[in-house]
Amino acid sequence: MPRPRQSAFRIESDLLGKVRVPARAWYGAQTQRAVVNFPRGAWKSVGDYPEMVAALTAIKSAAAIANRRTGALSPQRAAAILRAARRVTKEGLYAEFPIHALHGGGGTSANMNANEVLANLAEEALGGRRGEYRLVHPNDHVNLHQSTNDVYPTACHMAVISRWPALKKALAGLADAFAARAKELRRSRRLARTCLQDAVDTTYGELLGGYESFTRRAARRIDAAVDALHAVCLGGTIVGRACDAPADYRTAVIRALREVTGDPRWRRAEDLFDAAQNIDDLAHVAAQLDLTARGLIKIAQDFRLLGSGPEGGLCEVRLPAMQPGSSIMPGKVNPVIPEFLIQAGFQTIGANAACQAAVDHGELDLNVWESAVLFNILDAMGLLAAAVTQFDRACVRGFKVDADANARHIESIIPLLTRLMHRHGYSGVSDACKAAGGQPSRIRRELAARGLTE
Repeated sequence: MPRPRQSAFRIESDLLGKVRVPARAWYGAQTQRAVVNFPRGAWKSVGDYPEMVAALTAIKSAAAIANRRTGALSPQRAAAILRAARRVTKEGLYAEFPIHALHGGGGTSANMNANEVLANLAEEALGGRRGEYRLVHPNDHVNLHQSTNDVYPTACHMAVISRWPALKKALAGLADAFAARAKELRRSRRLARTCLQDAVDTTYGELLGGYESFTRRAARRIDAAVDALHAVCLGGTIVGRACDAPADYRTAVIRALREVTGDPRWRRAEDLFDAAQNIDDLAHVAAQLDLTARGLIKIAQDFRLLGSGPEGGLCEVRLPAMQPGSSIMPGKVNPVIPEFLIQAGFQTIGANAACQAAVDHGELDLNVWESAVLFNILDAMGLLAAAVTQFDRACVRGFKVDADANARHIESIIPLLTRLMHRHGYSGVSDACKAAGGQPSRIRRELAARGLTE
């Protein structure tokens, strides 16, 4: 006789009733409801951000350790939850976190997603069946002494801290490239401009040195903002109330989080009610990314201007040719790498706008808009890291100075007048300019007639 066909779904129940859950899914009823409630379309899921999944499972691990140490959780259940958390990250079970990144509910769906996945993994490890939750329950055991109010904000902090090193490395590489090129071109002269008008004789070393200084300063500012995220509200449970978790657990869970992550910098926020009400610490990171993006846009724009041409522009630097620049104009090559960085900067600025809006919309006792802030920060960091790295490798390290064009421009009238001002005084040189009507060729003749020479 043929075997009975196995159902593609299992039935679970929650507060609102029965839910059909894919039979092979490690998640459960509340995750499935969230999948239906928040259609993703082409948007990303929580599982598309491995840092967030790792953060949630690390918190659940820390809670299991703390609850085991305080006697609230049996050693067997705690060990099963810990094994389940390790399995999620080791096996990359990110598809088990299918919830829309911008789901409603202040992170409840993401928290329950983690609770259900770990509960089912632990349930089967102990001999049970997924979806039954007889041996390990998502709320009673995995979420013991926790609330979304403290789990989700803490996970947001952890995810941002995890994503930052890649951008930090990219910015350090860019700063090093600027420093190397500045040293190489320290005697290469160029015409400085202010208000897009000719100014004075300077060098590429000085220009690039300024870029280096900005890049390092921007990285330090982001680093300080990210480091401040080590203050978390874990243990604050519901809106920061102390009475919803035992005092010994509240102490133990931060210590366990340090052990799980190997990072001794984790500490409890000074005011847990403040931590529930406000997300300005995350928004501060977004603001620093915004400032960095704006500075990088300025630098990339400079490269476009300096490389404009090949005959009708400044033509002072030659950027590496990366691809044909037109489908109709033969020979045209565009500054595509600076333009890539500029657009990454635009996106980062937009991400910050969303983050700042989330700050002032956090009404009363809990700011529930962390998702908008978190995923905009993660996206901005990832985008900037890629664009900065490419700008470093394909533009900064490869551009060449056009010595002839720079030499011609250095001999323009404004640098000459500035040198003469130091020798003969401002008023005398200015009078000659006035008499010549501001025309460079006439100014030169007027200067010679008045004996105003170098």
